[in-house]
Amino acid sequence: MNDIIFKESFANKHNRKALEVLLEMFLGLDKGSLSGKLKVQYESYFEKSHIYEKSSRGDIVIECEDMTINLEVYTRFDDSSLNKSMYYVMKIYVGFLQVGESYKDIGKVIQINFVDKATMELGEEAITNFYITSEKDGSVKLIPDKFCIKIVQIDKIRELGYNENDLIKWLRFIAAKNYEERKIIAEGDELLMEFNEWINKYVNDEETKELLAKWSDYIAENKGYEEGIEEGRIEGRAEGIKEGKIEIVKSMLEENIPIEAIAKFTKLSIEEIEKLREEI
Repeated sequence: MNDIIFKESFANKHNRKALEVLLEMFLGLDKGSLSGKLKVQYESYFEKSHIYEKSSRGDIVIECEDMTINLEVYTRFDDSSLNKSMYYVMKIYVGFLQVGESYKDIGKVIQINFVDKATMELGEEAITNFYITSEKDGSVKLIPDKFCIKIVQIDKIRELGYNENDLIKWLRFIAAKNYEERKIIAEGDELLMEFNEWINKYVNDEETKELLAKWSDYIAENKGYEEGIEEGRIEGRAEGIKEGKIEIVKSMLEENIPIEAIAKFTKLSIEEIEKLREEI
């Protein structure tokens, strides 16, 4: 399942049950606990007129009570992808706070990145949780109940047996490359089998095939344009990331987190953080 099909499939209202079940398993929640509670925001690629016509919120943004989940998919994960991912999660995190509210009222943000062909070291585990931690003691985690980035390495998922547990079965289903492979993995799971048939029907629909072809052609035609403006995009993302860092720092200072720990996480200097503390 490529990145566009993943997004178009899981964000579709028809497949809301599949999204609920996936998130319940991934987050260790009780079965049925998310039923009918998800508010999904998604911008379809097929409704865009330009390859970069996208808001700065993320791929699939899901709100549920005091929790926001951002699903991101990368067919290649590199430093640029990481910057993009951090920018989105920071924007979502600081976006919780309304004027006059306490920083303690900020809800929980969970970012789930499905990545393939990672060019950076992400560890040997197929699924890894990343927190704000101490450099010397990784067991010390800051605001773990508020902030977590989960990374699923698709290439490592493909190496696992899909019968290990239900979550791995679903992830192997997502990592599968075609209908027949998904069909074998889905066998015995009524929801997965139904989901696979929906995906097969969807991708073979003439309108969908035409849209996929047009989008692929558009990406190919704009490759030169993309490379030409990359420097500007990086600069813009850097500004966005810095803005997000400032709000995160202020929030961490409100929580009385040591300045040294904040500096290690944000890469800002002690002097910059001290200055921000004066603005609170």
